[in-house]
Amino acid sequence: MKKVSIVGGGIAGLTLAAALDPARFAVTLIEAEPEREAVGAGIGLWPSARRALARIGVTGLPEADGRTVGALHTLTGRRLVPLRGPDLQIIRRPQLMAALAAAVPESVERRTLAVTDPAVLDGALVIGADGVRSRVRGLVHPPAAERVETPWVTLRGILPTVDPAAVGEYWGRGRLFGLAPLVGGGGYWFTAHRSTLGPEPLSPSAVLAEASERYADASPGIRRILASPGADTLATRLWTVRTMPRYIRGRYAVLGDAAHASLPNLGRGGCDAILDAVSLATTLNSGRSLATWQARRLPVTQAARLGAAGLMNVATLAAVSRR
Repeated sequence: MKKVSIVGGGIAGLTLAAALDPARFAVTLIEAEPEREAVGAGIGLWPSARRALARIGVTGLPEADGRTVGALHTLTGRRLVPLRGPDLQIIRRPQLMAALAAAVPESVERRTLAVTDPAVLDGALVIGADGVRSRVRGLVHPPAAERVETPWVTLRGILPTVDPAAVGEYWGRGRLFGLAPLVGGGGYWFTAHRSTLGPEPLSPSAVLAEASERYADASPGIRRILASPGADTLATRLWTVRTMPRYIRGRYAVLGDAAHASLPNLGRGGCDAILDAVSLATTLNSGRSLATWQARRLPVTQAARLGAAGLMNVATLAAVSRR
């Protein structure tokens, strides 16, 4: 039986631990802060991710009874075009984390440990599911070891209710706002704007104060949310990862944000972490090589990373806010 060490107990790590065949692999799941991984606001699940979760037996996630239709607006609230497409469902991140944790077999050994040197870990395979700050990434591709700071900070929060007519994204010069219904009730909102605030961890109150100034000319609905955002509002700096020409090297592999952390504009971060993990587990469970998995997942995830950066540039162009 092969031993696999998974570094990181977030979405990618839990999904992989749940999907690997316990008859073939002795899995150790290592997470420095298990309680931190269980918090968060909303997360989007595209149909492909929901199907992948269903294939590995993840249950208990809320399901929407219809397709959400929103619109693209200027930041001041003028409606531009309707937004239609695949059925993206937004759920609370703790709900996803709880469902993934429940799907992990009892045979998986869980360790609470901050991994500073993955090279000392046991295992025929060491899988980095340790996010944008990944320690494993440097062993796979040293030039991309360090995360890349972006000029963007983001706010995310939960609302008790949401106006269906207000659902969508609001684009403006150097600023972005989004609003979506949560499956099961309530709403999820987010902002992104350029900021020099820091260092981390960012204070939500400081970012909210800055956002209130930056969004002073936004629609009344946006201003109301920023004025009364709720106690669970999260503030973070956005970080990305440099282009990765490989996701594997020897016994090491990276997936999810450890491999391709990007700006959040496509709403694919959590979904691609799930798809990476299910694809990797399927590959290993069938006795195929890491190279087979890399050939399948690297092109699509690197393309998504570039696409998200391009969409952020388009969304925050000055021309949008002047129309």
